[in-house]
Amino acid sequence: MAFFAFTATINSFCKGIIMSKTTICRGNVIAHSICQLTLPATTFSTTTTEVTIACPGVKSTDKIQVQVDAAMTVGVGICNAYTNADNFIIVRLLNLTGASVTQNAAVLLVSVKTCEDSPLPSNVV
Repeated sequence: MAFFAFTATINSFCKGIIMSKTTICRGNVIAHSICQLTLPATTFSTTTTEVTIACPGVKSTDKIQVQVDAAMTVGVGICNAYTNADNFIIVRLLNLTGASVTQNAAVLLVSVKTCEDSPLPSNVV
């Protein structure tokens, strides 16, 4: 019985009912969406290149994770994905071949997480 009471108290604290915003209960994911986009065919010879893709509904403060739902071209990888403007994501592709390479168009699965108090305050520990 004491365990259940403790769990309810912790849940109340993290929902901000008792604790103020100066606690470490910040940055909790309040919305999580998965969408399917098309990674366009991209040819590049540099070490990295960035591809900007429209993703309606995404906010500049959201956290992004991506994966290609198929085999990628040999020597090409995804090294980062982020958003810095509403409704767009940026996928940074990595070229490990040392030569010009083409990543064919592919289905891109995007995980979008919206966090409370985002961007996080500068005093986060």
